[in-house]
Amino acid sequence: MKIKNLVVTVVFSLFITVFFFLCILHEPLAVSESERRPLAQMPEITFDGVISGDTISDFEDYTVDQFPMRDSFRKLYTWYRFNIMQLKDTNDLAIEDGYIAKVETGLSEHSVEHAIGKFQFIYENYLKDNGGKTYFAVVPDKNYFFSEEYGYISMDYDRMMEMLRAGLSEVEFIELFDTLKLSDYYKTDTHWSQDKIGAVADRIAEALGCADRLSGEYTVSELYPFYGVYYGQAALDLPADTIRYLTNETLNACTVFDYETGKTSSIYDLAKFDSKEPYDIFLSGTKALLRIDNPNATTDKELVVFRDSFGSSLTPLLAEGYSSIYIVDIRYVMSSMLGNFIDFAGKDTLFLYSTLVLNDSLSLK
Repeated sequence: MKIKNLVVTVVFSLFITVFFFLCILHEPLAVSESERRPLAQMPEITFDGVISGDTISDFEDYTVDQFPMRDSFRKLYTWYRFNIMQLKDTNDLAIEDGYIAKVETGLSEHSVEHAIGKFQFIYENYLKDNGGKTYFAVVPDKNYFFSEEYGYISMDYDRMMEMLRAGLSEVEFIELFDTLKLSDYYKTDTHWSQDKIGAVADRIAEALGCADRLSGEYTVSELYPFYGVYYGQAALDLPADTIRYLTNETLNACTVFDYETGKTSSIYDLAKFDSKEPYDIFLSGTKALLRIDNPNATTDKELVVFRDSFGSSLTPLLAEGYSSIYIVDIRYVMSSMLGNFIDFAGKDTLFLYSTLVLNDSLSLK
């Protein structure tokens, strides 16, 4: 018994010693490639920070983020939770039939109200008397379907829609929830797959009155493998997704003008597939203000789309219906500055936002 205790003590002491030196020798990383987020760095040690406890708290964050072999231990921890503990989620992520979804259990009414305030400002200052119509469509996140199909607790989506409709009563809402199902989304990512959202595009086009100008005929191209944002966060070895994108002669002829850089590009930036965010092949990712120009348009009508990242893959499917589409992301441009770049007169406007952004909207400017 004494020998057994001695062996356990020696092994444990050796383990602690080895990891102590590994922690000392470990070079801090700036970002986690798998989680796609910045990592905590060694805090500055100050007298005030020590007294307030901020330094200690920041140091704890640093040690957790910069632990040697962190990704390996994260995978072991996740495997243990799912296979030994038989839990249904880890790190606020749930996995069902290979689909990963963020578990959203609480509706932030404050966040929804904040979003409504931003949209009201835009409507009152640019759209109310511009001669066009204004539409609003909400994209459900995957947790909505996890709730419907697997019984997960979720946020109150009905309450969110009730608040939006009441706060934006002068806007026409386009219902999208019934046009989507879980299989329309990537398994390892937040977003929907462009080749699966034909029903969404049709519903929006019917409401906007441009359906007769859309051919609906596309060539499907594929990019593989695609590991979405949830893949690294879940810390499990799951099959990769495939990005499918739609093209035809009209989309290939369209150009995209970036107001930030002053440069013109195409709708799909395939070089982005090899970047940290492969989904950014759609309209080059997060951009404050873009304009799609369609040289083969059969109309002079123009559209303004306020959107988050879901709109990056949806908006190209509307391009055949307009001579130009202005694409605005007010997470990266102040709403009060839009009049300097866009003449809203006579243009219809579509607000297209996911429940994830609406429930965490403080980034909207």
